[in-house]
Amino acid sequence: MGRMEGKIAVVTGVGSGLGKAIAEMFAAEGAKVIGADFNAENGQATVDGINAAGGEATFVQANLRLKEDVEKVKNVAVEKYGTITTLVNSAGILVHKHFLDHNDDDYTKIDETNFRAYIWMMQAFLPLMTKENSHGKNSVVNIASISSIKPESDAYYYGAFKAAIDLMTRNLTREFSPQGVRLNVICPGPVTTSMTPKEVLESPEIQADMCKHVCSIGRLGEAKDIAYAATYLCSDEATWVTGAHFVIDGGACMMG
Repeated sequence: MGRMEGKIAVVTGVGSGLGKAIAEMFAAEGAKVIGADFNAENGQATVDGINAAGGEATFVQANLRLKEDVEKVKNVAVEKYGTITTLVNSAGILVHKHFLDHNDDDYTKIDETNFRAYIWMMQAFLPLMTKENSHGKNSVVNIASISSIKPESDAYYYGAFKAAIDLMTRNLTREFSPQGVRLNVICPGPVTTSMTPKEVLESPEIQADMCKHVCSIGRLGEAKDIAYAATYLCSDEATWVTGAHFVIDGGACMMG
C-alpha cells in the first residue's frame, strides 16, 4: 500500500475496463484521482466506489474527441489540485470489420478516440508536469495494444492508430524526459473488458479455446493485470524507466 502516495493522477476511460481498474488501483495505493469518461453513469459509479472505499477521486464527464472537453478535464484538475503528476490515457474504441467494409466514419472515430484525444490530453497536461524537474517522478502512460506490433485480422484501423500512439509516446521521451516527465506505453493482449465480443464473454468454451491457442499462460487477461503494470510505471519505483514499451499479453505475441 502507498506506492502512489503523493501522486495526482488523471485517468481516462474510468467508466469500465482498463481505465476503471487503473483508477481503482491508483487510489488504493494512495493517489488522488481525476477520472474522465464519456459515460457519466459508469464513470461516476467508479469514482463513487473509490471514495466509498476510502480513496479520493473526482469524476469529469468528458467526450475527449472534443478539445473543449479536454480543457474541461484540465480545468477541474487545476482547480482542485493546482497540478498533476500522472496521466494515463486509457479510453479507446475497437471496430472489428473486414478491411473493405471499413468506412470513413470508422476511421474518424478511431483516429479521434485512440490517437488524437491522447495527443490533446498530453498537450494539455505536459506543461503542468514539466514546470519543475521531477527527476522522473512525473509520468505519462498511454495504453496501446499488441495489435500495434502483431497483425490482427479485422482490426486494421485500431492496430494502425495504436501503433501510431505507441511510436509517438516513445518519440516524446526525447523532448520531455530531460524535463522530468517519463513516458511509457503498455501494449495489452487479450483482456476481458467491455470491448471483448459478447460471444467470448458468455462462452467458457470459446475462452478455453482462446487460452489454448492464443495465450501461452493459459488464461485470458484481466483488467487488473494491466493496472499492476500501470501502477509500477507511474510509481517512484520506475523513475529510471522511460520510452519503454511493455507488452502485457499472457504470451500471446509468442503464439504466432
